[in-house]
Amino acid sequence: MTAITELLIGAFAAAAVLGAAAQSTGFCPQGGLRETLLERKPTRLAAYGVAVGAALVAVALLQLTLGQALIPSRPAYTGPDLPWGRYVLGGLLFGFGMVLARGCPLRTLVRVGQGSLQAVLVLAVMGLAAYAMSRTSLYGRWFAPWIDGWSLDLRRFGLAHQDLGTVLGLAGVGAHVALGLALGAAVLALCWRALPLRQGWGLWLGAALIGVVVAAGYALTAGPIGKRAMDDAAFMSQPPDGLGVQSYSFAGPLSDAAYFLLHPSNQTTTFGVMAVAGALLGALLAALLRRDFRLQGLARWREGARQLFGAVLTGGGAVLGLGCTVGHGLSGISVLSVGSMLGLASIFTGAWLAIRLESGRRAVTPVGAPGYTATTGG
Repeated sequence: MTAITELLIGAFAAAAVLGAAAQSTGFCPQGGLRETLLERKPTRLAAYGVAVGAALVAVALLQLTLGQALIPSRPAYTGPDLPWGRYVLGGLLFGFGMVLARGCPLRTLVRVGQGSLQAVLVLAVMGLAAYAMSRTSLYGRWFAPWIDGWSLDLRRFGLAHQDLGTVLGLAGVGAHVALGLALGAAVLALCWRALPLRQGWGLWLGAALIGVVVAAGYALTAGPIGKRAMDDAAFMSQPPDGLGVQSYSFAGPLSDAAYFLLHPSNQTTTFGVMAVAGALLGALLAALLRRDFRLQGLARWREGARQLFGAVLTGGGAVLGLGCTVGHGLSGISVLSVGSMLGLASIFTGAWLAIRLESGRRAVTPVGAPGYTATTGG
């Protein structure tokens, strides 16, 4: 078995654990934010915070074990170029869209695994929108001419990377590890106040497992297996796509999955494709084991159209913003990416706006009227 095959199998297996954990805990940043704003129930939002904190701690310990700071290449979360315009605009579109679509890409994968036919349509539209943004001329023709100028080259300020440690002038692996552990502990402490362990140990366990899986993705791609895979690829006349230091995200991988399905003979299987497939299988198995699987039909046409429009914004915004609630929120923030922090803040701002608009519309729409819907998603 080659190192590349080992890498892909490992990526698939870890993604299956992630999907199963997301299904069993009802993991949904959009649903958590909605419940916090409208119902004053911060439980699920706190669970998302637990995943963020666990990812920070686990990735910090991984860097300590490897003896080096992680420098992701797909996407370049800590690169010297800070495309703040893409982070902000893409994040706003993604956040707004995931509310209309009733979930981020990971949550939509979980809903598919639970038997939702509507989620199948939503996921397909998300994938096609991501594909159009990343693999056609759409971005280059309509976005690149103006948004590429909304970028900051940190090398002008003597900064080689955009991670928080470098920005603060903290050099060395030890400083990165200490900062990651400190931030992770602070996030977990905040979550403890909103979600005491004795009241929600199951949520804590599942959410923490999701954060650990993010570290596992980095361990696969930056560790011995990943290095051997890169060495093997260097001697290939046509090296496989998608190699490099990376962890889980469902922004680019949706585009990879769509491209793989549309052109199966033109490319090799990538880390991203295995991430999508593994998460879907894990969610399906968890739903079957927990007896949560049941076939669910399509939504009514108004709600269905709203979800599909949201899927377009979510898929396109994920690629435009270079990340999603998992990519920026877990994989990016765990390596202390300043851009990912900006991207996640933009995502939640867009989601907040959408939730406020929807709640205002429902407040003035009588129950039973044609524009009324009781669907909350998540």
